[in-house]
Amino acid sequence: MAVDLYARKTAMLGRLTPIVERLAAAGVSPDTVTLAALPVAAAAGALLLLSSSAPGVLLAVPILAGLRLLLNLLDGALARRTGRIHPRGELLNEFGDRLADIAFLAPVAVLPGASAEVVLLGVLGAVLASYVGITAKAAGGDRTYRGVLSKPGRMLLLSTCALGYLVVGSAAWTAFGPILLVGTALTIVERLAVAARLLP
Repeated sequence: MAVDLYARKTAMLGRLTPIVERLAAAGVSPDTVTLAALPVAAAAGALLLLSSSAPGVLLAVPILAGLRLLLNLLDGALARRTGRIHPRGELLNEFGDRLADIAFLAPVAVLPGASAEVVLLGVLGAVLASYVGITAKAAGGDRTYRGVLSKPGRMLLLSTCALGYLVVGSAAWTAFGPILLVGTALTIVERLAVAARLLP
């Protein structure tokens, strides 16, 4: 059975309408919202790196992960609301998302209990899963977002392990790498299967 954590996106966007309207009224550009996700990701990565000596900072990681997902919803909604949809914005969004993924996930490779090789392979899997989705669109199909470790799944995994570290210690990061690697591999396979079925 296919997994699609984006399935509730329409309902969530409806709740964000007042925020989108305020941003539009203030003249905020969709590209500005897209770029705002980068310092959020950088802050999360820095906190992860600091967490070995100050574990309490991990409490902020789920908040930053949620903020990243919120900004990702808002930039597209704002672009549609203001009619400022353009190819450059799509390029900025996709490239920025890949940078944000790396900033959020890669720092785990150096944390106690984590296997650097497994975590970095999982990060590569996340990038490749996104690449499959983008390539499916470039080949004439739809942009594919589904999968057990699509972006919301990756942020949920990171947030769970960050909080888990405060309870069970380094075992949380020991589990993170294998779950990320297997989950992104399954996501790649699912997206390839969906694309192969829908593309002519």
